[in-house]
Amino acid sequence: MLKTLIRVQLSAQLAGMLNRQRGTGQKARKKKSASPVLFALLMLYCVAVFGFLFFMQFSQLAAAFAPAGLGWLYFAMCAIMAFALMFIGSIFMAKSQLFEARDNELLLAMPIRPGDILLSRMLILLVFDVIYELVVAVPAALAWGLSAGFTAMGAVAFVLICLTLPLFSLAVSCLFAWLLSLLTARIRRKSLFTMVFSLIFFGGYMLLCMRMNQYVMLLAQNGSVIAGKLAAIAPIYWMGSAMASGNVLHLVYSLLVTIIPFVLAYWILSRAFIRIVTAKRGFARIRYEHKAMKSTSLDAAMLQREFRRLGSCPAYMMNCGLGLVFMIAAAVFLFIKRADVLVLMSQLGLPAGTLGVIGTLAVGLMAGMAPFTAPSVALEGKTLWIIRTMPVRSSQVLRAKLRMGLILTLPAALLLLAAAAFVVKDVPVCLCMGLTGVLLTVATNALGLVENLRHPGLGWLNETQAVKQSMSVLFTMLLNWAILLAMGLLWFLLLSEHMTAQAYLLVWSALLAVLAILMRRWIATRGVRRFESL
Repeated sequence: MLKTLIRVQLSAQLAGMLNRQRGTGQKARKKKSASPVLFALLMLYCVAVFGFLFFMQFSQLAAAFAPAGLGWLYFAMCAIMAFALMFIGSIFMAKSQLFEARDNELLLAMPIRPGDILLSRMLILLVFDVIYELVVAVPAALAWGLSAGFTAMGAVAFVLICLTLPLFSLAVSCLFAWLLSLLTARIRRKSLFTMVFSLIFFGGYMLLCMRMNQYVMLLAQNGSVIAGKLAAIAPIYWMGSAMASGNVLHLVYSLLVTIIPFVLAYWILSRAFIRIVTAKRGFARIRYEHKAMKSTSLDAAMLQREFRRLGSCPAYMMNCGLGLVFMIAAAVFLFIKRADVLVLMSQLGLPAGTLGVIGTLAVGLMAGMAPFTAPSVALEGKTLWIIRTMPVRSSQVLRAKLRMGLILTLPAALLLLAAAAFVVKDVPVCLCMGLTGVLLTVATNALGLVENLRHPGLGWLNETQAVKQSMSVLFTMLLNWAILLAMGLLWFLLLSEHMTAQAYLLVWSALLAVLAILMRRWIATRGVRRFESL
């Protein structure tokens, strides 16, 4: 039964990532064969980019620690960084997969042991943790091999600890996810709390990435001081010593430290699994207040429904709202640091027209990171029948999704455009930049809904799959990047010396306006028919 559960979980994860839809015929087979290839290429690209960044950082550490005889500190830092990445990447996934999955009660109603259900899901999480770890461990091993080389026993220890460290990370992630699930279940605005908590984690991760070079330099310069402090933490020292020198005793200690917490976490959660997933969670009581009922139009009611859907899903707010956060943060930065930006621009010698093109590309890039329409149809899920049975036209449903996306992204885009104009200070260029930036935002918003209607992906097990593992979101971002790449390359490589930036941006404005009109027309015709056939 455990093998069957693991196979089902793997199939569900792959289907959620690739948005596989049931179908027959040659067209369906082409879609099924194209999606895995595209997804695999994108994942390989992301792994290669992050792997190269980690390799550069670890190369600096290896060059400083190897001559100083601090190999154990190097590998201890590798283990710490791998654990941090695994923990941040899996805690919220563990919360949704283990304790908030929609099929928990269905599986418990079957003759299946709760421990098998839990273990099958933990093993799926373990696969993701191993992937996160490899992004850190492989570059670290290459950097150390080029700088100092491995002993035979050190290489064996490195492999064994890399195999067991995800078990320790998974144990910690599951226990924290359980605590988060218990905490958010008793909070009235649970979605807001989860989003704020996610932003704190994401903000800390981004801050760490931005300051990584500084931290690496500090580590390289103060290796002996840091080594003296970390050596007091026995498990960290054991792991580093085992991988650096091949100390067998420290290897045994390290394996016990990583495996025993996983066994304990599984034992605790398996014994309490039924009680956890079937417990009636507490909730804040809401006092009824008599208010006058207000009537509104169907369009306004559908728009309110979309905003409520957004507010009820932290993953939706978090993943699609990052673009808004970046646009607002960039605008504030330009307003506050205008003098510094002007000095930098003067040093680079960029004319006002080129700055206008760059500002437009930046707005388009950040608007593409806020694809609110891309998962909006997928999030209907198995409750799609509710909206389909309501006395509302399909065109009104789709129009509400478009309006919500524009209401959220356009103000942020206009704020960033105003901040960019404050720096450029060339009225014709600023007007053309504003027009093109607005049309880019409108076109990206329509593109997200088009792609979600083409790749609905309704068969998700939790909302995170619909938002983070959606092919419609992926295609929306890739097509947005393709448009921006074409805009940038044509200007910088071919046309910057042959036409003004105003004329160039006006040409793109016309193209984007035509594209937006065609996509909205498609949504109103074929898109409606696709929505009604779901």
